[in-house]
Amino acid sequence: MSDSLPKVNIEESNGVHPIIVVGAGPVGFRFIQELRKNKSQAPVILFGNEPYKPYDRVRLSSLLAGEYSSENLLLPLDELEQDPNFSYLFKDIVAIDPDSKAVTDSEGNEYPYSKLILATGSRAHVPHVPGVDLDGVFTFRNMRDAEKLKARTTRCKDLVVVGGGLLGLEAARAMQGNMTNITLVQQAGRIMNQQLDDIAASRLQDNLEEMGIRIIVGEGVKGVVGEQRVEGVALRNGEVISCDTVLISAGIKPNIDLARKSWIKVGSGIRVNDQLQTSHPDIYAIGECAEHKEKVYGLVAPGFEQAAVAAEHICKGSSQYLGSYSVARLKVVGETVFSMGDVHDDQPHDPKTFLSYTCSDGSYRKLAFNRGQLVGAISIGDWDEIPRIQELLTHKRKLKPWQKLRFRTTGNLWSASSNSPENWPETAVICNCNNVSRGTLSAAIEQGCCSIERIAQATGATSTCGSCKPVVQQMLGNEVVQSAEPDRNGLLGTSLAVLAALIAFIFVPAFTVSESVQDELRLDLIWNDGLYKQITGFTLLGLTVLGMLMSLKKRSKVLRIGSFSFWRILHTALASICLIVLLVHTGFNAGQSLNQWLLLNFLLLAFLGVLVSIAIGMQYKLSPSVGRQVRNIGFWGHLLLSWPLPALLSFHILSVYYF
Repeated sequence: MSDSLPKVNIEESNGVHPIIVVGAGPVGFRFIQELRKNKSQAPVILFGNEPYKPYDRVRLSSLLAGEYSSENLLLPLDELEQDPNFSYLFKDIVAIDPDSKAVTDSEGNEYPYSKLILATGSRAHVPHVPGVDLDGVFTFRNMRDAEKLKARTTRCKDLVVVGGGLLGLEAARAMQGNMTNITLVQQAGRIMNQQLDDIAASRLQDNLEEMGIRIIVGEGVKGVVGEQRVEGVALRNGEVISCDTVLISAGIKPNIDLARKSWIKVGSGIRVNDQLQTSHPDIYAIGECAEHKEKVYGLVAPGFEQAAVAAEHICKGSSQYLGSYSVARLKVVGETVFSMGDVHDDQPHDPKTFLSYTCSDGSYRKLAFNRGQLVGAISIGDWDEIPRIQELLTHKRKLKPWQKLRFRTTGNLWSASSNSPENWPETAVICNCNNVSRGTLSAAIEQGCCSIERIAQATGATSTCGSCKPVVQQMLGNEVVQSAEPDRNGLLGTSLAVLAALIAFIFVPAFTVSESVQDELRLDLIWNDGLYKQITGFTLLGLTVLGMLMSLKKRSKVLRIGSFSFWRILHTALASICLIVLLVHTGFNAGQSLNQWLLLNFLLLAFLGVLVSIAIGMQYKLSPSVGRQVRNIGFWGHLLLSWPLPALLSFHILSVYYF
């Protein structure tokens, strides 16, 4: 809590009033760090209106998903807690007097300032539709929202997420679990419509649907249905989706009320110049509340850049902000989704040209050009060149003709030998959230930062969203650690059972027929007697049909009962039961002709399924490329071998009854 932090003399220090920062989010906190980097020892008061120490809002989805605790999200206050010129107050600032240069809190206390930094952030945009005030409707913007949602997960069975942008996808991923059925509704024609094109959005949607998330695009929400609590969501096409919880992630609205009623100029956000000053020169605005050249950035990285510019301008008076590239990068089902710059051809008077490439593993990459200049990039899937692409865009570098040719033929702009981070330009940004370049990381490593923790402490890299951690680990010479699937133990257990049955069939010799009909225990009747043979045969047929239907069920967009992980484990467990029944049905005898082909199809199908399951369960110990390759080979082989199975089974049954 905030009461553990030291207090400074808020009246003045050495005849100078303090710098006041309103907003204790990552951007406001970063401004104070940048101020101290510029050797300023000016007294600083940080005001927050939440009863928590400053925390990292970017990772709230990880908190909701159970990947982090609330303590893991706290911003590093160690140095500032020892700073006699810093104080954090849990007070709600309700008024600003630009003329007398003072702010007032909700209790009527006044605080004079020398400079005022508004980092008030944004709030969730809630559509004006009936029912949004019902019990069971949530937003997701702060720690309190996350705590309420986390408490809700234990009794949330059917969830509708309204909004298919970055926030909506992160919220859907975080809420998945506890057998929750999730439906995501996106009014636009594709998910992440601001960042992706149709092809990339379609591939991402396929990945999300494989996770068990139903996605509806091109439909708006007409209202939330229910008397006192949520019972469903009504769409404009007349469909009503039954649910007990609604999570609204339909964009953000900058918090500009404080500025507006203080007669500070506002538009969509608080209007600022290239120095981040508002209409009052001693008042600055940074982050999601700021509007620069008619643009509001809804991402943390531009806010960090603005914090650095504002701090340097206050200390040196020379810095200016020229705008930021919007960069989106997230992980969905183990796949990297990346978008930067202008990737849409929506301006007829200024048309763009595009180059795209689809890799053998299904990854998709696209580059956008305007009059020969690279202006945007998209990728679905891992791409080692992403930091270098960012560097090209940021510094407006032009591609060479042979780089474009290489991209057309290989999907890469540089040769494999030059793709090690050590060979990247010093200005290539590795950590986009904190704007940490390759040169900065290399310098930190040379100065003795030999672990992720020390790199994070020295540079801030890996400390926000964590997506840059694999590259940093590579620079440190460590193996890249992949995240483990939450259902890996169940998946590996059932896969090993299937593998044991396969090994038994290969190495255990075929059972022989009893030498005498007078033997007390005649096991051969199970696979020779007509009745027993039919019982095991039709049991095997039923299990096989159920398994194939289950494969469709896992990816069904209509029926949603249980999570994708649950059905995946159940599918693998069913395969082990099928093999046991198959062993009993055949008596470990491979048969001849058509029967032999049918048995071989069964065994190969099971083996490739095991290969996929083990690759998924062990992906955190495999390199990304190896894991992806094994999964692709196993998945497509498993899928292809499923097609001849119905025909072979049909011929087998007909031949048995015919002859």
